[in-house]
Order: sequence, then structure tokens, then C-alpha cells
Amino acid sequence: MPWLLLSRPRGRGGNATSLGPRSLVFVVRTKLKVTALMCLFMTAVLALAVAYSRAPYGFEDPALEWLGPPSAIGAWADLAEFLGTPTLGLVLVASLTFGIVRRAFFRVAVYAALAAATLLINEHVAKPLVQRTLHGALTFPSGRVTSVCATALAMWLALYPLLGKWARRVSLVLGAACTLLISLAVVGAHWHTPLDAVGSILMSVGIVTACAAVFDQAATREPSMSAGHAQVGAQE
Repeated sequence: MPWLLLSRPRGRGGNATSLGPRSLVFVVRTKLKVTALMCLFMTAVLALAVAYSRAPYGFEDPALEWLGPPSAIGAWADLAEFLGTPTLGLVLVASLTFGIVRRAFFRVAVYAALAAATLLINEHVAKPLVQRTLHGALTFPSGRVTSVCATALAMWLALYPLLGKWARRVSLVLGAACTLLISLAVVGAHWHTPLDAVGSILMSVGIVTACAAVFDQAATREPSMSAGHAQVGAQE
């Protein structure tokens, strides 16, 4: 889904450059908004379906049994821990450093704060509202999956204008792979169920893309206003 968000739209005759900069920005922002609405709506539907449940649904049991036999639970738990704070810290430091080098520190910092805000919403809003529990702990959505997915997507969107085509693709694949691995790990460790992981991904993509659309709209409006003031000043 994310690789469709910022794909360059084609104008009449299939020419990717036939649209002006303002049209491109509008199309990208529209895609972000549509993606956000779809993901947040599906998150709400899924949350209503699992609200106040105290055990996995029957169709979730095969995944728990296949991924998390007693001999593998410890290994999955170790992988989940590794993909948590150590990996996220490395990704954030690398992204912020790259932002400083490319003179885009503020942009990267805003998106990093957005990922942190998504995790706070997960832990202090979504979980208490849904009240789904497993082994006595609130589990929907998964905080670990949310932290990885939100950080990966937020950093990808933050760095997107600064990266080349292949760097964008590689970073997207790496982010998606980490999100998939953490989802498998928390299910294999019996910390969460598959629906918890799916809800985390939907909520993360919804919140991050919604805020990205708002932030980029404000960021693109400011240069336009500045240019307008400069033109007025020149005429005077």
C-alpha cells in the first residue's frame, strides 16, 4: 500500500511530467488521506469485532500453535526484543543524522515525533477502549508492532523527498520486512494474536498517513505564502 501513496501520477497521454508541481502535491495528499480513512475505518471495525474478548478466536489458534510451539517461544521473544528498542533506536539515529546532512532535520524530527505519538495513542487510547486481553494483559493493538510499523512508515515518508528511486524501494522493503518479522515474533511468543498484529498495522498506517497529509499540506503552503509575499514586495 505505501508504494502506491507517492507514486508519480500520469497525466494525459501517460506522461508523468505533464502535471505541474501543485497538481502532483494535491494527488499525493489525496492518496494519503484516502489511505488514512480506509485504514482507520478498518481499524475501528476490527476493534469492535474483538472488543472485550478474553481469548483468541478459533481461527487464530492454528497460527499460534504453528508459530509458537513451546520450543520456539523463547526464540520469538528474543527476536521481538531485538526488533524493539535497539533496532528502532538505530533507525531513528540514522534517519535524524541523514536529515541533518541533507538539511531536513526538522522534517525528520516531526515524523519521528509522529511515530512516538502513534505509540502513545496505541497504549493510552486504543488498548483501554478495546479492552481485549490475553493472559490478563491488554493486547489490541500490539504496542511492539505499532512502534515498528509506525516508525518504519514515518521515517520512509520523512526521507522520501531526500532519497533516490532505488533507496526508496530498498528502505520500503526493509521497513515492511521488519513489520512482518515483529508481527510474527509477538504471535510466536504468545504475547499477541494475529488480529492484534493486523490491528496495529492498520492503525499505524492510518494515523501516520493522516498526519503526513496534514503536515505536508502545511509545509507546502508556507513556501507558497512566502513566495506570494515576495512578489507583493517586489511590486511595491
